Amino acid sequence: MNKIESNAVLLLSLSVVLSACAQLFMKVSMIQLQLHDEVNFISSFFFIIFENNAVLIWLIAGLACYAISMLSWMFALIKYELSFAYPFLGITYVLVYLGAVYWGQIGEQLSWQRSAGIVLILTGVVFVNYKNSNQDAANKDTANKNGEAV
Repeated sequence: MNKIESNAVLLLSLSVVLSACAQLFMKVSMIQLQLHDEVNFISSFFFIIFENNAVLIWLIAGLACYAISMLSWMFALIKYELSFAYPFLGITYVLVYLGAVYWGQIGEQLSWQRSAGIVLILTGVVFVNYKNSNQDAANKDTANKNGEAV
C-alpha cells in the first residue's frame, strides 16, 4: 500500500469514526438538554443550550466531529470511487449502536434484533467491497488487449 492509499484509508476511517462520534456527542447533548423542563419553546431551547455548559460542550463537540468528518470524507473521495467508499459509512451504524449501548450516559438496550442487523450491515459492507482477484485480473487483461489504461 503506497503512501497516498494509506492516507486515503486513514481519511475514510477517520470520517466513519468521527461521524459516529458526532451522533453520540449530540445524543449526550440532547440528554443533558432534556434534564431541563423549559424546553417547550424555541427561545428557551436556545437559552438553555447557551446557558448550560454541558449541553453546549457536547453539542459543539458533535458539530466539530461532523465538520472534520466531512472534510476527511471529501479528501478520501479524491482517491476512492464513491461506489467503493460509500458502503463503509454503514460501519457508522455499527459504531453508533455500540456506543449507544455501552456508553453509560446514553445507556440504550442491547437487543438480539439490532445486533443481528449490525451483523447484516457488516456482512453487506464486506460483500459490496469484496474484490475477486481473478475477475480483476481478467478485467485488466481485457483492458490491456483493448489498449485501455489500467
